[in-house]
This record gives sequence, structure tokens and C-alpha cells, in this order.
Amino acid sequence: MTTMMDRMALEELTRRHLDLYAGPDIETKLKAVVRLGPHSRCSLDDLLAIFRLSRSIFFETHVETVSGHHTATYLRFESIARFPDLIALIARDMADWIDRTFRDQPLAGIVATTSAAQTLATAVADQLRERKSLRLTFTPYNSGTGRIGTDIASGTIYAGERFLSLNDVTTRGQCVRKLGNVVTDQGGVLAGMAVFARRDSGQFPLMDELMSTYPFYYTVDLLMPQWEPADCPLCRQDSPLLSWREMPAL
Repeated sequence: MTTMMDRMALEELTRRHLDLYAGPDIETKLKAVVRLGPHSRCSLDDLLAIFRLSRSIFFETHVETVSGHHTATYLRFESIARFPDLIALIARDMADWIDRTFRDQPLAGIVATTSAAQTLATAVADQLRERKSLRLTFTPYNSGTGRIGTDIASGTIYAGERFLSLNDVTTRGQCVRKLGNVVTDQGGVLAGMAVFARRDSGQFPLMDELMSTYPFYYTVDLLMPQWEPADCPLCRQDSPLLSWREMPAL
């Protein structure tokens, strides 16, 4: 249940960020946390424009992420997914990477979830349609818990087929690995992984393992340190805690 204090904190956060995105300081704020992914051919200006126009990054706040970790900086990808032109820009860069990386061993398809990642996966397939036709496979997504399922229609992935697992963001690497397991459980080959944003800040060893094992694309690397609740400095300061579910579309 949302308390009066939670509502006040959310209203204050919304007002503060609307003012921030309308003012000149937003460029400095964004540049402090946004880094280009190594395989992206977007420019830094492209990325800054994506975040500025979508108003999708929250600063100096206290948010509990889907994983249960706490952070002072949060990306809400759903805010980006509202803008077809921004999704097209991201999808074009991701599609170019797919074309370069898998030219000699083409993909059969992409597996993603029925979250905002579905919008991105569909746009990537659209970008590649003239060069190659990719089959899209989607797993269930629970918007209340943020968890992804593993059920897919029978015959969606066939033995030996090469698939890419795609998600909108990754923090610990768990979701893209889970999507990859969907591929291999059906007898397919997990050829690579792709996400728009990496936001682990180098804290989670699984990410290093995945990137050393598979071709791994991310458009942007966000500086977004996270803490276990017991180690959270914001909790010690009694800063109001907001859930990822509550973060507003500005």
C-alpha cells in the first residue's frame, strides 16, 4: 500500500525531475552517468538526446530495483519505449551490430519478453527485414513482479537454430541468461545477447562471464551503483524508498 509519505516523495521526485529536464543542468547530469557501449555506433549526442527527450533517468533518488537492490540513479526504459523515433534509432544501431556480427552465421530469430523489450525486438527485426527475416519469440512477463517466464509456443525454436536473447536493460545479467536458457532448452543455439542498457556498474560477476562467453551488445553503459538493502547508505539516511513499479512517466 502506498503511504502518504510515499506519495509525497513521488510528487517531489516528479516535480524535481520535470524542472531538471527543462533546465540547462540536465546535460551535465546525463554526461556523468552515460557511457557508450563498445559495439555501438551511436554518438554520445544521440544517447544524450534519447535520455533527454524521454526523461527516462532519475537522479538523486532512492529506488528498489526488480532484483531487490537499492540505487540512487534509475533508468525507466518504458519512458523511452513511448517514442517510436527513439526506439528506431536504438534498433537501427542494434540491427547493424547483428548484421556485422552474424553475417557468416545468420540468426534464425530473437527471443525477448512481452515487456517494453518486445517493442525494441520488433523494431530490430523490422530494421533487418530487407537483409534477413528473423523469427520473434516472446516469453511471458509479469508487470507486477518484473519477472520473466520461460513458456513459449511449441515449435517456436527448433533444434540447432541460432537465436539472440534480447532485453531492454540488464543489471545482473539474470534475465538475458534466462532468455538464453529458453533457447538452449528447446535445443537451439544461443548465438549472442543484446540489451539497450547495461546498468550493473561492474558489480555483478555474471555480467563478465556472459560477455566473455557470447557476443554481447549494449548501446549504453550507465553508471548506476547499487547496494543490498542492508548496505544501502540511503536507507541509513532514512531517505524515502520508492519501488521501480512507482517510477513515473515524466
